[in-house]
Parts: sequence; C-alpha cells; structure tokens
Amino acid sequence: MVSGVRVGLRWAGSALLWAGALAGVLGLALFVGVRSGYVQTLVVISGSMQPTYHVGDGLVSRRVPASAVRVGDVVSARNADGVLVTHRVVGVEDGPGDARTLTLRGDANSGDDPAPYVVERTYVPVVTVPHAKAFVDVVRRPTVGIPLVVAACALVGFALVPSGGPRRQDDVPGGGTDEKPAPTHRYDQAS
Repeated sequence: MVSGVRVGLRWAGSALLWAGALAGVLGLALFVGVRSGYVQTLVVISGSMQPTYHVGDGLVSRRVPASAVRVGDVVSARNADGVLVTHRVVGVEDGPGDARTLTLRGDANSGDDPAPYVVERTYVPVVTVPHAKAFVDVVRRPTVGIPLVVAACALVGFALVPSGGPRRQDDVPGGGTDEKPAPTHRYDQAS
C-alpha cells in the first residue's frame, strides 16, 4: 500500500514538473517573441469584434508585412493615437513604398473605422485565449501570485533533490549494487 502511494506521488510530481517545464518554455518563448517585436499580446477591451472575439479574451498575434494582408483578415494596427486596434480588413490600397493603406471595421460595427491605417507591418491574431483577462487579474493579486511563485520554486527545488537511499539490486545493470564498500584504513600504532 505504501509503495503504491509513493509511486502515485512520484508520478504526480513528475507530471507537475513536466507541466511546469512546458509552461516555462512557452512563457520564455512568448517573452522573447514580444521583446523582439515578432509577437504581440493583447486583451480585447470592447465588443466591436463580437462574435469573433469577446471582451476579456486574450490574443497572441504575430507580426506580418502589410503586403501579406488581404481583405477579410483580422489585424491589429495602431491608430493615429498609437493605440492598437484589432478589426477586420475591408479594404487594402498600395503605397507609399512597402506600406499599405488599410480600411478596417469591427465585426459588430455598422461602419468603417473613422480613418485609414497606413502600415508597413501589422499583427495577425494566431491564438485566442478565452477569458484571459479574468485569469491574469486573479494571478496578479499578491495573495495568489506570491504563493504560485513559491510553489513553482519549491517544485524546482524538489526536482533537484536526489532520491535518497541506495538502489536495489534490480535497478543496477548486472544485478549488483551500486554501493561501494567503505574504505578501510589500518593505523599502526607505535609503542
């Protein structure tokens, strides 16, 4: 019974460690992508794109050249105030240079956005995380975030602690033990 509990705990600990490692790798990749400008994370703050996106949804978008944008695509472009607006492309015009002039409209809006967007590159959503804002708001609370960080550190710490005790004969290739005999010292005493 006790060995079954140990196996279960060991399996659960390994699963948590792997899940944490995967989350860490994804988080690091997202961090590097955002810092390098190839990825943009956004939270939907209005209902202008319903039913495609809802208020509080999180978006992970990748940067694309404006020349790749087509009518019908959803893009995030900066308006005249520098605010990223995520709407559907209803018109594309060439120029100047590599730039394109985009006409955007929210799916729930009856008319086009007031001004066109002149962009050389823009962001296209590739991942939607429903209700991401609610999750982020909860995790940002110190009463939740601090225990999560402590738990993550403890999990890493436990993973670094070697499992105690000598291995059984079944665990060592060749059927022997991996224990080495204690060195013996002989001390001669002078009389």
